[in-house]
Amino acid sequence: MKGPDIGIVGAGLGGMTAAVALQQRGFKVTVYEQAPELGEIGAGITVAPNISVVLAGLGLEDAAASFADGSTTFGALHYKTGEPIWFSERSIEEAIKTRGALTRHMHRADLHKVLEDAFNKEGDALRLGHALTGIAQDDSAVTLRFANGATDRRDIVIACDGLKSVVRDRLFPTEPPRYTGYMAWRGVVDASDVPGVSHVPHFASYPAEGSMFSRYPLRRGTQINWVANAYRPDDIGEENWYAQTDIDEVLEEFEDWHEDVVRIIKASPGGKCLRWALSSRQPLDGWIAGRVTLLGDAAHPMTPFYGMGAGMAFEDGAILARCFEADDGDWRAAFARYERARLARTTRFHVQSLKRGSIYMSADPTDRAKPPTTGMEAEFDYNAMTVEI
Repeated sequence: MKGPDIGIVGAGLGGMTAAVALQQRGFKVTVYEQAPELGEIGAGITVAPNISVVLAGLGLEDAAASFADGSTTFGALHYKTGEPIWFSERSIEEAIKTRGALTRHMHRADLHKVLEDAFNKEGDALRLGHALTGIAQDDSAVTLRFANGATDRRDIVIACDGLKSVVRDRLFPTEPPRYTGYMAWRGVVDASDVPGVSHVPHFASYPAEGSMFSRYPLRRGTQINWVANAYRPDDIGEENWYAQTDIDEVLEEFEDWHEDVVRIIKASPGGKCLRWALSSRQPLDGWIAGRVTLLGDAAHPMTPFYGMGAGMAFEDGAILARCFEADDGDWRAAFARYERARLARTTRFHVQSLKRGSIYMSADPTDRAKPPTTGMEAEFDYNAMTVEI
């Protein structure tokens, strides 16, 4: 092993991407995760080209492909009639030529498994059941304290502990997460329970004034992931991926929508779905505090209206590892290079994603008909494995 002894707090998608990328470059990494076992909740994720190029760069493209084929059709449908508002089709060959990689729609658990399997856990490199409660640093190392009574010291720490980051709250000038006014519900249903529901376009959104529904197939069409959003500024709920509610709450908002929308919601197992109050934080001016840096949602928690939250974390992990390699393990130089390479881009997506939500659910049908990349086209050509750092 070379360079500093690196601690990573959080084994989500961003933390595991950074861990795998750093390990592959010969750096010693120890990952601390609060959960007693690894895994992701039952929900889907858009693996856009910016994630796919990172997976390919880590040698994990075939592993991802074993779970999901490339998506070729995308569009928006009228929320009442199901008629196309806009439609885009791109062949596999064209996607690779124009974007350098495919878009896949995967179960988050499958994507997380791809990263977990690539991480070398020898030497107690993955420590589960370690919920961080405190962090301090001196001139030589960072001390981490955990709820299970354990204490550990690492030369440097990468904090990947999400929106409610303990590290961010302890070491950075910040404010608590704030509710954005948008509520989200999501679920996964068996496709066999909704026969006849079209999978074309592969990814479909149904935008309306003040609310929106989206769906896409998972696991080669055997499941359908759905996400419903509504602007409810006075309905403050808990920002928690694991909070459940009855689908009756969702049907109050969507009961008179297109029959495919209603059927998918009603097929949710046990009449339950996940309820998620979308929260955010103001962008930070910097991500470095001494021997500690932030990554992913800990640095830039954003709303999901560009579907780029996980994508930004994947990019962060890949770029940070490249910076350590470029600076030959000099962590001070690598941290500074990483921040320069990533801060402006993630801030743009952070700010524009919130604005994008109001466009998706605008009172103006012309706004709602705009494809997701409108105004941000160049940003979607970013390749974290080749961009200049």
